[in-house]
Amino acid sequence: MSNPWDEEFAPSTGTLNTLRWAHEMGAATLGEAYDMLDQFEMSNDVPEVLGHDDTVEGVREELELGLETAGPDATLTGLL
Repeated sequence: MSNPWDEEFAPSTGTLNTLRWAHEMGAATLGEAYDMLDQFEMSNDVPEVLGHDDTVEGVREELELGLETAGPDATLTGLL
């Protein structure tokens, strides 16, 4: 069975790493992960999670697309 985000929402490595970070911090859905972006941006984890190639703003844009495509209730375990 295909997930609704497979074709339209294919998160980059940086976004997937951010979703994993949010999941480890207690987020269960895409909407909760998106809500944690401000906390993530202020954390010391950004360089470790995103590396040098990705930005929080880029992740935010991808997650906004994901919210439109998969919806805020999409489970992180389904995305990861």
